[in-house]
Amino acid sequence: MPLFQRIRPWVPAAFFIGGFLWDAVTLGRAITSLDLWILLGYLIGAAAILVAIGREVQFRYARYMNAVLQFFFGGIFSALFIFYFLSSSSLPGYVVVTLLAALLIGNEFLEDAYSELTLSWALFTLCAMMFFNFALAHVFRSISTFWFYLGTLLAMLLVLILRRTSKREAGSAKPALAIAIVMLVLHALNFIPPVPLVKKQMFIAHDVHRTPGGYVAAIESPGWRFWRTSSKQFHRSGGERVYCFTSVFVPRGIKTTIRHRWEYLAGGWQPADVRAFPIEGGRQSGYRGYTYKQNVTPGRWRVTAESESGAAIGIVEFEVVNGAAKSRSQIRVALPPTPVPAGTTAPWSSPAASLPHSPPTASFPRAARSPA
Repeated sequence: MPLFQRIRPWVPAAFFIGGFLWDAVTLGRAITSLDLWILLGYLIGAAAILVAIGREVQFRYARYMNAVLQFFFGGIFSALFIFYFLSSSSLPGYVVVTLLAALLIGNEFLEDAYSELTLSWALFTLCAMMFFNFALAHVFRSISTFWFYLGTLLAMLLVLILRRTSKREAGSAKPALAIAIVMLVLHALNFIPPVPLVKKQMFIAHDVHRTPGGYVAAIESPGWRFWRTSSKQFHRSGGERVYCFTSVFVPRGIKTTIRHRWEYLAGGWQPADVRAFPIEGGRQSGYRGYTYKQNVTPGRWRVTAESESGAAIGIVEFEVVNGAAKSRSQIRVALPPTPVPAGTTAPWSSPAASLPHSPPTASFPRAARSPA
């Protein structure tokens, strides 16, 4: 029996695992230009193979084209899964990530189906749309929703051009168009995670103040909840303020605004206040900012960090309880020094400051009074 026939049953799994492991090694926690070049290479490779299959190109290793296409799709889906998972923080976002996970797993069993170009064009459209979603943000240094709509249009045009390039028009472009429409609807509903924004850290504190080395926050320990930085309960005494601290990664060169949406539970989540602070990309450890509320009533609260378009970046829930906390601890959030050019100061800092940071709490207006 020829060697290929003996190993053929293992080829799909090998290419699937290979694509995922390659991404795990080459892709970082935050999106970089190298990551985008790697994904662009996957996309170009997949496009070339789809055209070759459509034109019925025959050569010595033609029988491996479906397996290589599977590798490229596996690499793209695994990267998208990593990036969109990091940017997810709400149920709708996790639904989209779950879909990517299903495609990532299903890709292992679709090698033979890729010869039927209807499925291949549909998956390629999804890959191209979600790639352009954050690639355009990097290229144009903007996270405007315009780039999502432009990316969707570019993906559809690319698929139609590639399909026309094929000698035989096997497969329909209608499923690809349907996917584009569904993605547009999901984006309008803020179901799409706000890539390339990635939440690094988010917690509730009794006090936050800046030091020469970064920030120091007073928190209540989360106990056994290792996935939280601060406790689920906030013991408040007197007129104590409640602080929400957020660190968000933004690609270099992008300037945007992060909003903190404060809500309390009363027959459903009710709006209490919305505060905003500007951030500027470039730090791998994230750009820091915080807001606070002065008048907070006992009960369940949550703060949602969201982008300018309203997409959730991070959510922290907590319960306000009257009374003094049994114990508090301090955490330090390091801030790498970034020199300010001589003779200038950051627009939101005092003249003595030399480290860029989010606006001091004193610059915010007083919090709106929460309903009793």
